[in-house]
Amino acid sequence: MKDKTFRALYHIPPSFVEHPLQKRVLQAVGRNQESMVEVIFRVGGFGTYDVSTITFFERGTVLRHIERSDRAITEPFEFEYYEGEEAKQMRVAFHLLGTNWWPPVFEELEGVRTLDGTQWSLSVYTNGTLIHEHHGSNAYPSEWEQVTRLFGIA
Repeated sequence: MKDKTFRALYHIPPSFVEHPLQKRVLQAVGRNQESMVEVIFRVGGFGTYDVSTITFFERGTVLRHIERSDRAITEPFEFEYYEGEEAKQMRVAFHLLGTNWWPPVFEELEGVRTLDGTQWSLSVYTNGTLIHEHHGSNAYPSEWEQVTRLFGIA
């Protein structure tokens, strides 16, 4: 895991703002020029993966995009757009995770070796600049359940 990134290991495409379809969605909702914080959560194991991206816009709205490897070609993406109270709740939920205090790497307990387990990463960008990144292989933050719920990944 240390030699290759999660993206390279699972052949995961770049984050959604680099995809033309999603750029068109951002333009359609009038958010392509707005300052934003983008959080990309990737989780997978044994050939399957989910990538969930939450974008927090400076005007208070939130966009969540989920790509699942087990979806048919006809339904590759899920988009959810939040405004008002729902967007505020998403912001608060993310803030309460305290990701800026997480260690960069979560490792299994010494002496424990899991084969074909779960690998994950969480990257936080501000206007395209990486702010902090965290990852683990069969080791998770104590807020794992809240993370998967917020990002829509069961």
